[in-house]
Amino acid sequence: MKRVLIFGSNSTLAKKIQLFLKNDYLVTKVAKKNINFSRKDSASQIHKVLSKVNPDIVINFAGVLGSNSDMYKDVYDVNFLPNWEIIKFYINNKINKKVKIILIGSSSYKKGKANYMLYTSSKAALHNLYQAAKEKFENTYINIDIFHPPRFQSKLIKNLKKKGNFTKIEIIAKTLFKKIK
Repeated sequence: MKRVLIFGSNSTLAKKIQLFLKNDYLVTKVAKKNINFSRKDSASQIHKVLSKVNPDIVINFAGVLGSNSDMYKDVYDVNFLPNWEIIKFYINNKINKKVKIILIGSSSYKKGKANYMLYTSSKAALHNLYQAAKEKFENTYINIDIFHPPRFQSKLIKNLKKKGNFTKIEIIAKTLFKKIK
């Protein structure tokens, strides 16, 4: 049975994907209460969990919307840095088994939003990190992918003014699950 490590396990999409995984995968969940990515010691905690669990699949769902005020560090500490720490772990440790890393981006990474510049720029940075890591991991056991879900109803955006359409979470989870298999 494949081991899946899920960071940000309490997010809306993470909870939905866990329903798809529960019968055929051994899932280890890491929620904010376990590792708070805004803390300085989160990098070492991420590395410890990766070493201990030795997962076949790693997915990071952690994310924060933030605002344009003074939240730069808060937004990048959650949306970008944990992904870098996961990638860095696999760069620095010789792994002799196949591991799939799935980063969770956002469809907004292509187009900045005036009210959410930090969020969209952190997701654009994540996408570029993914592209560089994909090149770095060529001809290794590490397979890295990124999933940019469309807009959906979630805790992250619950206080936003609802404009436009939302994609059903079930459809998004099915699409993501295909990347996991």
